[in-house]
Amino acid sequence: MTTRSQLHFSSDRADALVAMDSVASGKGWCNVIPGVDEDAKDLTMNGFGLWVSKGVTVASLVSAPPRQGVAQPSSLGLLHTRGRLGRERIATLLAGANFRVRQDHNQRGLLLDVEPDTPATIVLNVMCSLTADLCDYELTGSWRMDLFVRE
Repeated sequence: MTTRSQLHFSSDRADALVAMDSVASGKGWCNVIPGVDEDAKDLTMNGFGLWVSKGVTVASLVSAPPRQGVAQPSSLGLLHTRGRLGRERIATLLAGANFRVRQDHNQRGLLLDVEPDTPATIVLNVMCSLTADLCDYELTGSWRMDLFVRE
């Protein structure tokens, strides 16, 4: 069973960090969406690519359970409307975070591997900066986190 909850945060990210810790080690996933001034829809995707060509960026962190007692990388995905970002732009957006690029696809977005020992503060900061930098709308300075915890 998966329990869904939602929280809003801005510069005080303490509750969001606790929420991220609750989905670590394969216990679930979370989506981070920036707050925008307009009534815009979040980007969604089907198996072939983005459903819409304009919308609010969404960053998703999916944790992986350990395999044979060994911690596994989590996946950090980003749906955005900018097409392929390219190696240099991704490096700039990551601002020094050591995430491996698994996919930079024109229609399916960006997919990164996050090593298990990466502090949640770094992951959340990257999620917030990626969604803010690639959003098509005026930002409010807050974010929404949709949290999905497996029980």
